[in-house]
Amino acid sequence: MVRRRFLLCAAVLVAVVAAVVVLADDPDVTVGALPPRPAIAGSLRLDPPLPKAGQDVVVHLDLVADRPITPRALTVRAQDAGGTSYDFPELAGQALDTTARDITLRRAFPAPGVYTYYLAYRLDGDWVTLRPWETVTVR
Repeated sequence: MVRRRFLLCAAVLVAVVAAVVVLADDPDVTVGALPPRPAIAGSLRLDPPLPKAGQDVVVHLDLVADRPITPRALTVRAQDAGGTSYDFPELAGQALDTTARDITLRRAFPAPGVYTYYLAYRLDGDWVTLRPWETVTVR
């Protein structure tokens, strides 16, 4: 009796697994659509990593998107400890897609201190800011 139940359960499990495998291989089975809001991911790297006040700093953006998009604007925002903004210049019309893209921006920080910086982009009206927020110490 126990063996018969075990064999029956095993047969049902095999049938379910086989059905899942067949359905997963079926081209008519739809995979969920992309979310309504595009996603951008990437990394930021400053050069030099420990700049001096007044020295040009280049930020290298390695960006990728989950679908082809062209943000209205793209920048790296930066603030000092007091909250004063020192954003990098905005770029418009930078097409992004599923292939990583390297973008560079340049600016100088006027005074020594710790600055927080992060990627920001605007698709429609509102700015989207991406974590992580990084810090750089300007000497």
